[in-house]
Amino acid sequence: MIRTWCCFIAAVLVPAALCRADLRVLDSRHYRIHTDLDAALAEDLAQRMDVMYDEYAHRLAVFKHAKEVPQLQVYLFRRQDDYLKFTGEKLKNTGGVFMPRRNLLAAFLEGQGRDALRRTLQHEAFHQFAYAAISPDLPVWLNEGLAQVFEEGIWTGDGFLLGQVPPRRLRQLQADLKDDRLVDVGTLMAMSANQWTHRLTTDRSSGATQYNQSWAMVYFLVNARDAGGNPRLRPRLLKMLEMIHDGREADAAFKEAFSDNYKGFQERFVEYVKELQPTREAALIERQSVLADLLIELQARGQRFDSMDEFQKVAVRDKVRLHYWRGDLQWDTDPDFSTYFSDLNGRPFRTDELYFATRTGAALPDIVCRCSDRLRLRTRFHESHNDIEHENLVEPIRPAGE
Repeated sequence: MIRTWCCFIAAVLVPAALCRADLRVLDSRHYRIHTDLDAALAEDLAQRMDVMYDEYAHRLAVFKHAKEVPQLQVYLFRRQDDYLKFTGEKLKNTGGVFMPRRNLLAAFLEGQGRDALRRTLQHEAFHQFAYAAISPDLPVWLNEGLAQVFEEGIWTGDGFLLGQVPPRRLRQLQADLKDDRLVDVGTLMAMSANQWTHRLTTDRSSGATQYNQSWAMVYFLVNARDAGGNPRLRPRLLKMLEMIHDGREADAAFKEAFSDNYKGFQERFVEYVKELQPTREAALIERQSVLADLLIELQARGQRFDSMDEFQKVAVRDKVRLHYWRGDLQWDTDPDFSTYFSDLNGRPFRTDELYFATRTGAALPDIVCRCSDRLRLRTRFHESHNDIEHENLVEPIRPAGE
């Protein structure tokens, strides 16, 4: 698996000779997409990006000029080599990049897969929106934290479910808390873009911590509630963004919107994230990804299954456990693999709730889970360079007559 970072780069120049004639052009409401991805995927990405743009504008409607952001040029490549050539060979550890001087966003599919590409685009397109609509001088922790909050939005076909807490982020956060690796809040907030990038490139473990911590801090500011269930800190965050938009220096804006008590802020933040739990949709998606990974592994060993029941019997009988790693962080699946064939309350899914669905030309049958009366989770499989990869789609279930 390619380890990638999303990236905001202010000074990368794209060689004009690489504006390739073989890339198709797809115009959406907010983007002009140059791509060699297959047409169906490109159109799906264009639709999602347009709706996510509307989320940026809606959530940050306080900024009057949000509707005047110029159309963004987007370059989406199948191959990582083409992406690296296009971006000047300087971004080997990135999955995507926004380059404000050219109003340009670039990303690639190879190795990171469709789900990661979609998250990358939700992340990078926020940087473009923020640069034009809020300020080119957002502090890097806030810029990256907000981008990651939008990155984790789950597309349902109608819109996005925001405010997601994926289990993988909590694992990173819990490990950082346990090993006392969280960055001092004052230090993190004072980091320049160059200091941020230096930590990413020289110490991947520290880079993972600072990225995830910036997500957690912004999640806290956006989602912490008071006793009445109302957003406790979100109005102050918007006030801070407005002051930066009006030209205030970021540190002064934070102190006026919140206070200069960084120690107190860190204590409240840590108290909040210690109680944080994965959101339902994100937890179900991870569980289904585990099923997909096991199905791919068993397929490679020559095992195929005609039913979900047969698949479950083999997984439970053989006491399967999968081991995952991401940088320095490692984790194992539940010792009782039947967990992954059950809902979040431990109730086993019925045969009409979790099942295989054959799709013509697919590497493996889809895994389909009716996870609520309104949503269905579908995992599709694709051949990719002699391997099989999967993507997760959340589909709305329409009531009869709707």
